[in-house]
Amino acid sequence: MEKLKLFNWYGEEFDTILSEEQDTLKAYKHHVRNVVNRRIDKINSQMKINKNLFLRARTKLQDNLKRELSSLYAAYSNKIKAIKDAIKKISFADNEISMIKYEIKALIKEKKALKKYVLEFQKSLRLTADIDEKKNELLEELKQKTIKEENKILSKYALFNITLKYLKHNSDLDFDINKIKNYLHKQELKILNTLEDPKSYFQNFYQKLEKRRLELIEKRNSLNHKYQNNKFIELKIYKANKYNIKLETNQKNLALEYEYNQKAELQKQEVKAYKKEAYAKIEEHKNEIKRVEKGNIEKIKKIKQNGKSKIKIVNQNFKQQLKKIDDLVATRNYQQYLEFLAKNNFIDSNKDESIKITKKSVLQSFKKNKQLVYNDKKTSALAKIFKKLFFGFFNTKSLKKEFEWLLKSELYFKESAIYEKYSYEGNYKKELALALKERAINAEQVRLKFLYEKVLAIYETKLNSLNLSSNENSNILKEQVRNKEQYQSEKELVSNKKKQLYNQYLETVKQTALRYKNKEISKQAFKHSKMEAKIDYNEKRYELKLQTNSLKNKEILSTWFFRRQAEMKVVSKIYESKVNEAVKTVPIECTRNIKWLAAIISFIFPGLSELIFFKQKTKGILLLLVTTLLYAIFIPFSFGAYTTGIDGMEGILSFIDLGARHFNSSMGIFRDARRYLFGGVISVIILTIVLIYFTVCSIIAFRTAKLMEEGSRPSKWSYTKRWLNTSGFPWMISITGWILMLFIVLAPIITSVLISFTDYGYMHQAPTQTSSWVGLKQWGLWWIYRNNGILTALERIIGWTFIWTIASTLCPISLGIILAILANNNRLKGRKFFRLIFIIPWAIPAFVMLYFLRSAFVNGTTGYINMILLKLHFVNRPIEWLNNITSARAILIVVQTWIAYAFIFMLVTGNLQAIPKDIYEAASIDGAKNYHKFFKLTLPSLLLAIAPMLIGQFVGAFNNFTTISIFSGGGPAFAKPTAYQEGATDILISFIYKLATGAVKIESDQAFAAALTTLAALLSIAVAARGFIKSMTRRD
Repeated sequence: MEKLKLFNWYGEEFDTILSEEQDTLKAYKHHVRNVVNRRIDKINSQMKINKNLFLRARTKLQDNLKRELSSLYAAYSNKIKAIKDAIKKISFADNEISMIKYEIKALIKEKKALKKYVLEFQKSLRLTADIDEKKNELLEELKQKTIKEENKILSKYALFNITLKYLKHNSDLDFDINKIKNYLHKQELKILNTLEDPKSYFQNFYQKLEKRRLELIEKRNSLNHKYQNNKFIELKIYKANKYNIKLETNQKNLALEYEYNQKAELQKQEVKAYKKEAYAKIEEHKNEIKRVEKGNIEKIKKIKQNGKSKIKIVNQNFKQQLKKIDDLVATRNYQQYLEFLAKNNFIDSNKDESIKITKKSVLQSFKKNKQLVYNDKKTSALAKIFKKLFFGFFNTKSLKKEFEWLLKSELYFKESAIYEKYSYEGNYKKELALALKERAINAEQVRLKFLYEKVLAIYETKLNSLNLSSNENSNILKEQVRNKEQYQSEKELVSNKKKQLYNQYLETVKQTALRYKNKEISKQAFKHSKMEAKIDYNEKRYELKLQTNSLKNKEILSTWFFRRQAEMKVVSKIYESKVNEAVKTVPIECTRNIKWLAAIISFIFPGLSELIFFKQKTKGILLLLVTTLLYAIFIPFSFGAYTTGIDGMEGILSFIDLGARHFNSSMGIFRDARRYLFGGVISVIILTIVLIYFTVCSIIAFRTAKLMEEGSRPSKWSYTKRWLNTSGFPWMISITGWILMLFIVLAPIITSVLISFTDYGYMHQAPTQTSSWVGLKQWGLWWIYRNNGILTALERIIGWTFIWTIASTLCPISLGIILAILANNNRLKGRKFFRLIFIIPWAIPAFVMLYFLRSAFVNGTTGYINMILLKLHFVNRPIEWLNNITSARAILIVVQTWIAYAFIFMLVTGNLQAIPKDIYEAASIDGAKNYHKFFKLTLPSLLLAIAPMLIGQFVGAFNNFTTISIFSGGGPAFAKPTAYQEGATDILISFIYKLATGAVKIESDQAFAAALTTLAALLSIAVAARGFIKSMTRRD
């Protein structure tokens, strides 16, 4: 059987100090429990790592599958495409005319290629270093070759063209050229004259052409036959390979998943087997363990009781020492005061004054007189300065704290000597004592360093103004005279030096401005140089300040407090790090099974476990304060406390009947169902937050107790504070936002959804009427009202809503992207000006522009658009822009495009400038054209970067109530409207608004509108969620 082991934070094993503690039944069982828990935790943590690796491997397999399938399909399609392309290329052989035209086009291409070659040759020849004679020779040679090639091409072109003209104008194949002489060109006639027998020549030429055509047709038929045969074979091979690749990937996925699950399962089975075997061994030796245990428990109890009695005595002595701390502080303070005076030659160092003040009362009387030292007959003007700083509240308080740390470290040393005989608490106390002693020493060094610095700075600053008597130390009198002389000389020197530095700065700026005026440097370089000159001027002034005693002392005094606080903070951080290291390295003995008890207590009253079990005083008090606040205010409020009365609500109990049981119109008692409903929602949210708080505290207590049972000490508040300032800081600042989001965003949404399950609205209007729960009745009203035309109304509205959403999103996005790309083109002059013009619609409030444009498109002659068109005589009568359904919808889309494109323009402009230029250069080297760069580089990068914003644009367009309401008000009306008064430009949200505001009187209209709103919201959320998931997947 394994004996009890303790584990610190780093997982290091420790035996108990008392070997007898290991030989108890409780200790054996506790060890088994610890080992099992640690192994389970290790397995779970490894499972998380393995799960991440498994998911990554599966993702890679899926990516490889997509690539392999894509490559397979590309290979299959390329094979089929190659045959298709070969057949397509021979399509010109269908008849003689098409074949001749094909040959003519080939000759034209050959002529263009020849011309391009000549131009490139001439260009390269100009760049060579050859002599002119050589160049002329090469050009002449090129000329002869080119003429020869051109004559060949021309001859072929003429032959094909003559043949083509003959076939077009004659139906026979005699090739009597005299028949088409009127259609021939001079050059063609010239070539004909060179032939001996044109008729027989062209007949032979045609026969050869026809023979070649027939060969090509035969080849095409062969390819067609091959295509028909190979098509099904290749498709079958493709499907088989596709199936095999998928099957292989699935097998790999299953193998990985099996390995992942099986490995964890086997490890857990091993832990279970170990646990069963260990408990069986303990049960087997139970009697033997109990026989030994009885004597061990008595011995352990005796040792611990003896240690507790000694520790009690030590603590009593510590309390007695604390009572004398003021006298110790007074003695030490006076001693340090004398050391400073002697060190700086203010008193005779040979005279021992340190033993004259041993009590606080004596020091108080000394502070009131004007003597420099105790029992000194001579008075000193310096006494007031020195005493105020040395014996003031600030220095005395710091010194007292140092003595408290030293006394406490001495207490810890004594306690560690007692504890180390039977517990690791001795090692821990020893580490605490060393850390506290070092803190006291370091704090004293920092305090004296800055105290001496401040005293000397004030002394040197005020020395000139002191009225020293002739009885003063002659060295001080001489120093005062010397200090006055130095002060005057430094004052003049500093003044002259400052003027000199300022003149140098002005001269530098002047020289830079002159260079800029002469266009030697750019405007940006001029600004940068001015900035550098100013920084250099300020740095030299600061250096001058530090080199001058009077100014240096002022600087010391102005920054003294902050520098001292910074060094004291370093001392404190060193102490906290050593304490935290002691917490992590030194184990703790805890054989009690307290994790469940701690979890239950923390769930009922968070903070108690921290105080009772973990000795975390600061954390426990803070949690208790929060818990008390929750129990005193928030939980009672959630059940109706503090909100009683006519205008009150009953918290979560409001959901019972929405206040209907208190309603009595005859007695004038009216209860507003809306208040009850909203109050219930707020109460549920508050209770949810409280439960989350209690659950989190319970889980933290459980984990801390579990680690404590294994031997790890609970962390100190300094560790928690450091976590709050580092990795925990984002969580802390986010909590406030989450809570505000719950009340500001989620509460109204939940209330709106719950209204859809009531009969609130017409004939059930609060507060004069009651409302009640009706379940899913409102969600089925569309079926009940189907005979009244609700289906027709919804069909019209939903159809236009989808058209409006797609058009009013794609149009602004397309226009914004196009304008941003144009404005980002380097060849465009005045890009900043154009960008400013393009963002104007975004700068002007939307409702202002909507009202203006509405007045522009108003019907009749009063509208600006109609007025302009009539004046220019483009139309004979005013156009009814907003009375025609098609024109009203089209204008709405145009107006929304004009208002919304500027935002997309700004967004795309920013992202365009963030795309690296290197990829465009690489694409250019690879031969990519501008349209390739746009579709392959720019557009994918833009869509990837702005995808979330574009999804937001779709959702915003779906719920765009403002544009519809202000510009068209939902009109014009349909030729055959239903009873629900839907307009031709009404989208779902504007139709819901009409229902909710009573434009159509139906029972429970607002509840029905809430049901429709919920459906619309679910649709928006589904589309947005899908879009976000897809965009995140592509980004990954």
